[in-house]
Amino acid sequence: MEQAENKGPTTGRWKSAAIKIGVVAAVLLAGMSLGHPWQFAGGGRDGASGQAKAKWYTCGMHPQVVLPNPGLCPICHMELVPMDTDKSAGGVAVSIPPEISQSIGVRVAPVTTGPIINVIRTVGSVDYDERLVRDVTTKFAGWIEKLHVDYTGQAVSKGQDLFEIYSPDLYTAQEEYLQAKRPAGPGGSAEQGKWNTDLLEAARKRLEYFDVTPEQIRQLEQAGKASKTMAILSRVGGLVIAKNVVEGMKVEPGMQLYRIADLSRVWVLVAIYEYQLPYMQVGQDAMVELSYYPGQKYRGKISYIYPYLNPELRQVKLRLEFDNPDPAQPVLKPGMYANVEIRSELAGNRTLVPREAVIDTGSRQIVIVSLADGRFEPRPVRIGVHAQDEMVEILEGLKPLDKVVTSGQFLLDSEARFRENLMKMMQSGLAATQPAAAAQPAAAAQAAPIEAALPPELRDAFAEILGAYLQIGKKLSEDSVQGLAAPAGQIAGRVEKMLAAPPPGDEHFWHKHAEAADIRANALKIAQAGKIEQAREPFADLSVALARLLRQTGVPAEMKVEIQELRCPMYRPGQGGAHWLQEAGEVRNPFFGRAMLGCFDSRTALPISPSPQKQPATAPATMPENTATLPNRRT
Repeated sequence: MEQAENKGPTTGRWKSAAIKIGVVAAVLLAGMSLGHPWQFAGGGRDGASGQAKAKWYTCGMHPQVVLPNPGLCPICHMELVPMDTDKSAGGVAVSIPPEISQSIGVRVAPVTTGPIINVIRTVGSVDYDERLVRDVTTKFAGWIEKLHVDYTGQAVSKGQDLFEIYSPDLYTAQEEYLQAKRPAGPGGSAEQGKWNTDLLEAARKRLEYFDVTPEQIRQLEQAGKASKTMAILSRVGGLVIAKNVVEGMKVEPGMQLYRIADLSRVWVLVAIYEYQLPYMQVGQDAMVELSYYPGQKYRGKISYIYPYLNPELRQVKLRLEFDNPDPAQPVLKPGMYANVEIRSELAGNRTLVPREAVIDTGSRQIVIVSLADGRFEPRPVRIGVHAQDEMVEILEGLKPLDKVVTSGQFLLDSEARFRENLMKMMQSGLAATQPAAAAQPAAAAQAAPIEAALPPELRDAFAEILGAYLQIGKKLSEDSVQGLAAPAGQIAGRVEKMLAAPPPGDEHFWHKHAEAADIRANALKIAQAGKIEQAREPFADLSVALARLLRQTGVPAEMKVEIQELRCPMYRPGQGGAHWLQEAGEVRNPFFGRAMLGCFDSRTALPISPSPQKQPATAPATMPENTATLPNRRT
């Protein structure tokens, strides 16, 4: 619950201020570190010169605090110092000495012109050209007698012997051809001769249908007798990508024995999103680059755009074709991934700037223009399409040969906007309505009154614990650890006795107030601390637990003093600040001591536990007049 209370309106305002500090203070400190504060060039409005010379005050740690009167910073309560209004008046062109520009890494680039080229980069996979893949089969049954191509990956050429096969069907076909080839006997009729011719042609066709080549038929004619085996030749050249045959194996018609692929040309399959389709067309050039062969690019073309898309990924497939320089030792191997780049020219000469030069907030686009003599000016622009090489088209606001900032522009823009708003505020007099910290006293926020009286058995114990706690806080505010062990040990011992004996009639009292155990544990850490920071860390945790307990039970009325809870936003800023308790009066920050004794941003009076005979009461609402005006924090 305590952590939730720390995230009230005051904390939110502190975090907002911290964001501004992070950007602006870094820029201001960069200039101050070299002894050349940033200046703003250009004259202001005529009526602003008198106001610009008026005295204004700011905080060295919180430059966003600007007040018309001296006093204390409302955040850290440090003394406000006069600010140089001459450096905050005028236009919004930032003037920076060269050494500061170099130290914060400001780089500029010229505005150029060139064509708008849309570049799509994606990853594709290399695949076989399906038109160049062939299967080797037989049209008859038989047995493999000898393999000439006997391993996968072997290169073959067109007409090369693949294997020798014995087939009864093939042997019979040879015999039939030779029988038909023999000349007819003397005295044969013309009809008989024609029949022999038809028979010869049919026998020859049968051999050809068995994939016997004309050269093999000629050799058969020369031999004059059938051969037991016949070689099967490759009808294409390429690489064997599948081999399903061994010597002695019986094969059946249509069985795949080899698969041969010609890798002189391959496909690259890529996927693009549907919004990129307007930039794609068949015949368009494409480039691929392999990760294992950097710097070497291969040119190809889009050969096919698939007529459907993947409904889950909203992507469309493209097929690109590329030639392999050496098909026997292909560089583009099927199965590889390749980086693909597809370019398309959208327009002729346009005004271009580096994409990193544009500050795009969503509602506006700003570039920082480098002027003469080290001056920089924020300028609104209207951008067009994104082009190649991380460039963006400028439709309005710039012209060729202007120079824009490509690094450090966020610091320049933040500083320009901050000073511009500051200038407007001073010119309009709005800051005059902000009172200085010491000008107006305020009351501490009030906690809800306690309805139930604190059990009598605990009133003295709570008063003793609170008294010892206030001693520790006073020591820490004086930057001293001397004498901390005694009050810290007193707190730990008193809490231990209370935990051992719950109040009569409420044996679950300490179950409902588990903070007591945290109070004891942190008190023991303070008692053992030898250095100031070793004591301040557990003191912050002890303060949270004690404040939570007292907000539920109330401060014993016998204390006769108002106990207030204060918050320091500078200590543990990542956790919403740190809290401590003290008597009403002058602020004594235990976390920074004399360095920032008055640093706080909210204070709340803790409720008072009424006496059993009295009605509930609340703490008085008046704070001493030397405390600061700040927004109250809700409890």
